[in-house]
Amino acid sequence: MSPGMSPGMSPRMSPGMSPGMSPRTSTGVSLARRLLLALLIALLAGGATVVWLSRHSFRRAPRSIEVGLRGEALENPTLLLQKWLEAEGRPVQRKGGEVLAQELPEGGVLLLLHLSQPLTQPEVDTLLAWVRRGGHLLTDGTAAPFNDDRGLALLHRALDVTLQNKQAGEPKVGGPKQQEDTDTFQEGEQPYRVRRTSQWRLVPGDANAWSYILGDQGLEVLLTRPEGKGRVSLTPDLNFVYRESLGQLDHAAYVQRLLALRPGPGPVVIWSRPVELSLFNWVWEHARAPLLALLALVGAWAWKGWPRFGPLLPEPKPQRRSLMEHLRASARLLWHGGAAAHLVARTREAMERRAQRLNPAYESLDLGARAAWLAQTAGGSADAIGAALDARPGRSPHQLAQDLLTLERLRQRL
Repeated sequence: MSPGMSPGMSPRMSPGMSPGMSPRTSTGVSLARRLLLALLIALLAGGATVVWLSRHSFRRAPRSIEVGLRGEALENPTLLLQKWLEAEGRPVQRKGGEVLAQELPEGGVLLLLHLSQPLTQPEVDTLLAWVRRGGHLLTDGTAAPFNDDRGLALLHRALDVTLQNKQAGEPKVGGPKQQEDTDTFQEGEQPYRVRRTSQWRLVPGDANAWSYILGDQGLEVLLTRPEGKGRVSLTPDLNFVYRESLGQLDHAAYVQRLLALRPGPGPVVIWSRPVELSLFNWVWEHARAPLLALLALVGAWAWKGWPRFGPLLPEPKPQRRSLMEHLRASARLLWHGGAAAHLVARTREAMERRAQRLNPAYESLDLGARAAWLAQTAGGSADAIGAALDARPGRSPHQLAQDLLTLERLRQRL
């Protein structure tokens, strides 16, 4: 009770105090709330300061980040080439698959970059007939997906050209080696820097049959000549027209120079669209021997299970096994399992029960008398019978076998 308070008066409660709280407790809670509020304000102020500094105190510098190819550019490696030719004012189409006459642009340009299979002789005849009518054929000698001399072998043979592998005897380590060449078409013309493979080069059978040759020491990187009303231009490698390689070095200008070998803004067909082969064709092309072996195996299995003509043979009747066969097998199992002494003891008990029935005084006889009586009654050697009647342990397996034969013979004769 505070000084000056009369008896019966209670202390006045502060607002917000609950019954039972003392003034000292209320002061502690209020102080904690103030500290918590101050901490929250400090955090908000600090966060606002960091945000302001991040927006006003750091210099922003834009940077390009490579994110990889997307959409059509991921599926079409010649998309940049198509867009560039369209920007140059040429109508461009992308095609692929079997080379058919109706697919070729009359009076236009065909860039042969991708083949679903090596060119066949009818396709070669179609291409050359189209060129003679006024087309311009520009080929990649190592057309995808083969990337060697197989794709255009028949076309090169028809034009008396060989695609030579300069690295035929070298071990294959990694991908094809690239080298940077400088190509000059005419004297005084600006040279073109081009990155191409160093592995493949064109070798003409008759260099005089070509109006223009670009190369060194008979290993050429460009062969071109008029063919009828059109033009044929052969290269060993055009891998620099794919994706971003077109924008590197002088690749775009080099392609423009190749197209200018036959002037005119004709339509361009880029033969680079892969055609999906059927699973059977792919397996036949790459795994013919295992496929034929599997078909032969399936045929033999079907022939084995095929129904035969003629009367059906009756099913053989099941033979019923005898109980004695089962008992013999059980005894053999016990014997090999180490229960030989047990078998001898049970056989001895069975024989002595029969002997007891024939001679009530048998049980009172000693071992020698029992052996003598059994020898006289059932026949046999008294010594062997005495040994078989002896139940003391320590007998060898051979002796146990002899005892078992003797006891079983006695049992059967009594």
